[in-house]
Amino acid sequence: MMKKWLTAGLMALSAFMVVAQSSESLQIRSLEVVAGVPTSSFTGEARNVAGRVIKEAVIHFNLYDSQGNLVGNAETRASNIEPDGVWKFQASPKVPFTTVKAFDVKTF
Repeated sequence: MMKKWLTAGLMALSAFMVVAQSSESLQIRSLEVVAGVPTSSFTGEARNVAGRVIKEAVIHFNLYDSQGNLVGNAETRASNIEPDGVWKFQASPKVPFTTVKAFDVKTF
């Protein structure tokens, strides 16, 4: 029983380490808000610097109002990004916001 728990714990730790290191594989080069009515959108570019095909990438964003309050989150995804390839992403959240910040990048 103890061996099963130890094995499961080591597997979970290994998975976390891969995710933590994988953000080094994708560099966000630009990120900008495009003002709109009734809500804004945002666009950006990310480059694959992993030296291999990224099978799947996910970027999570926080959305803030003009006073700096967190008002929502957004997510963008892409598949099969070639080495040195540039991914042009965009999102149109339904919540009004003025600023966007990426807070998590995962690649697989």
